[in-house]
Amino acid sequence: MQKYLNNSNVCIVGAGGLGCELLKNFVMIGFKRITIIDMDTIELTNLNRQFLFRKKDIGRYKSEVAAEFVRNKFKNVDVQYKTCKIHELDEDFWDEFQVIVAGLDNVEARA
Repeated sequence: MQKYLNNSNVCIVGAGGLGCELLKNFVMIGFKRITIIDMDTIELTNLNRQFLFRKKDIGRYKSEVAAEFVRNKFKNVDVQYKTCKIHELDEDFWDEFQVIVAGLDNVEARA
C-alpha cells in the first residue's frame, strides 16, 4: 500500500470548501504527490469554511495558498498547483495522474 501512496500522482480540482477537505484527507492518508487546481482567489467570505486560509491570504490564489500550507506542514509531500481553468490544460497534463477528484462546489466552475 505504501508503494502505491508514494508513486501515485493525485490531482484535486478545486481548492474551496470541498477541495481543502480533499487535500487534507489525501495528505493524511499518505499520498506524496498532489496537484491542486483552482483559478479563484481567497475572499473574506471563504475564511469561515475553508480552514487552510487566513485573513492575510485574502486576494491570493486558493490553490497557491493551499499548496504552501501543505508544504509547510508536511515536508515529505510534493504539492504543486495551477491557477487556471481546467479546460485550458491539455490531455498530456491529465495523463500524468492516477487519481483525479473533483472538489468543485458550483456548476459554473465545472464548465
